[in-house]
Amino acid sequence: MNRLLSRPPVGIRFADYVFSDPAPLARFSLPPHSVGLYVILMPDTSWGPWHLQPLFFGEFGPEREVQISQTQQTCCLKAAAGRSLYFALYAVPHQHRWAISEIQRELTVGYRPIANLESIDATAELVQRLDILEKKVIEQDAVLKLALATLGQTVQLQQPEPKKRIVGFQPGPAGLRASVTAAGKPH
Repeated sequence: MNRLLSRPPVGIRFADYVFSDPAPLARFSLPPHSVGLYVILMPDTSWGPWHLQPLFFGEFGPEREVQISQTQQTCCLKAAAGRSLYFALYAVPHQHRWAISEIQRELTVGYRPIANLESIDATAELVQRLDILEKKVIEQDAVLKLALATLGQTVQLQQPEPKKRIVGFQPGPAGLRASVTAAGKPH
C-alpha cells in the first residue's frame, strides 16, 4: 500500500474543509493573490483531535478586506483569557471562489464560533422577521382577492340592465296614423 495514499490530509478539518496546520496568531499573514477562509482558534482540551476551538471564521482575498471587526477581535481576546491564539487557512480552489460566503456561513452555523454569533443571531432574526412579513403579505393578498371577488359579484348584481335601443323605422302608436298637415290639422 502506498504510504502517501494512506496518510490523512495534513491540517485541521472543519466539516468537509481541510484548513492549514494551525500557527500562532503572531505569525498571521495572508498569502498574496489567494482567496479563501481563515479561522481564529484558541486552545481548548474539550475539542479534538487538535484541542483547538474555533472563535471566528472569516474570508480573505486580494479584492476582499479582512472582515473581523474590533468588537469581534475583542471577543476573541476575552474568550482566550490570556491563552495564545492560532489561525489556520483554507484556500478555495479557483473554480469555487463564488462559494466562499456559502462555505463561511456553513461553518459559522455548524460550529457557532463565539465571535461570529452576533452575525448568526442577526441573520436568524432577520430571516424570522422576513418570514413573518411574507406570511402577512400572503394573508393580505388572499383577503384582498376575496374582497375584490365579492365586490365584483355585488357590482354585477346591482347594475340595472341597460335599455335596448331600437334600431330602424318604428311605427307610432295605433291612433296617431293620421297625417298632419303643415298647419297642424288632420286631413
